[in-house]
Amino acid sequence: MQTQATTHTYLRPTVPTPKGTRLRGLVRRSRDLAFHGFVVAVAWLAFGPLSTSTARTLRHGAAEMSGAPPGLPGPPPGAASGLPTLSGSGPPAIAGALPGPATIPSRLLGPSLLSGLVHLDGQQLTLAIACRAGGRVSLYVAALRPGALARGTYACRRERGYARLGLRRADARRLGGLGRTLAIATVSEAGRAATLSVSLQARGPGPGDWSDGGLVCDVLGEYEPYLVAPDFTSTPATVIAVRPWIAWYSASTGWRWLGTIGAGASSWYRWTATPSGVSQWRTPAGATNPWTWAPIHVPAGRHIFTIAAFEIVYGYAHPQYDWRYALSSSATDGLATYCTYP
Repeated sequence: MQTQATTHTYLRPTVPTPKGTRLRGLVRRSRDLAFHGFVVAVAWLAFGPLSTSTARTLRHGAAEMSGAPPGLPGPPPGAASGLPTLSGSGPPAIAGALPGPATIPSRLLGPSLLSGLVHLDGQQLTLAIACRAGGRVSLYVAALRPGALARGTYACRRERGYARLGLRRADARRLGGLGRTLAIATVSEAGRAATLSVSLQARGPGPGDWSDGGLVCDVLGEYEPYLVAPDFTSTPATVIAVRPWIAWYSASTGWRWLGTIGAGASSWYRWTATPSGVSQWRTPAGATNPWTWAPIHVPAGRHIFTIAAFEIVYGYAHPQYDWRYALSSSATDGLATYCTYP
């Protein structure tokens, strides 16, 4: 029996953008990339050819010198775990109620990631960690094998630690063949522990963006973003479960996650994706009234960056899981990777 092909399409939201702001955003991003390249070039002239992991560490430092996060946050907490079943038994998905107001926490303790997208370099990989003390790391990849894939330690200097983990040759070869893969890093330091989601890959692009919805940075207020869910489509129509997240970064905290029910926790929302979008969001007049989360308050004066992500489960005969980031947009800078709050 031949099954019907499945497609998912997404459209960007309409956000007021003054003339020329998109170009300014691209120029600013190009200037940052040029600065990062300059740092690596100077190091090459001074020390000779650099390993891939060393070059990435230098780029992390260059990014932080320019004020930007050194990398994207990686997958949301517990990515691909605790998934709701859309029929039968299992954790139910919420029908679709809107969440209440939220605030980015002013302070959280414990280690966190500076970048949750980690590239394999031969048989080695490096986790960049925002820290307060030296610590230990264990890395688990359920798609590869049970048990810890690698273990290591890191020293903490100026609130930064780099855990360089070595893999067995067979594990590195299999990991390279898997492509982009979810992993869990358990990090402990000075009596505090954290379980952090990581995306591993040997090469190729990262997870990409949903091209609809996203984080609107400043329409409600200078420090009040709001989140709009993508208008998911599917052919054939199917029930979906969606879990929204906002990641935030500051130099002192690294990347942290906020969900609809608090720090590190978010709810699943159940809708129906059709060829023309989410059916529950269509009004009798034919307009679209998407799911939103607002207001979200960001503390001023902490130089915070935010980015949104959505997980999704498509309820086909064989359910499919995916997660991606959502683009940010502001009235002054147009579409961008992050919302920035000085």
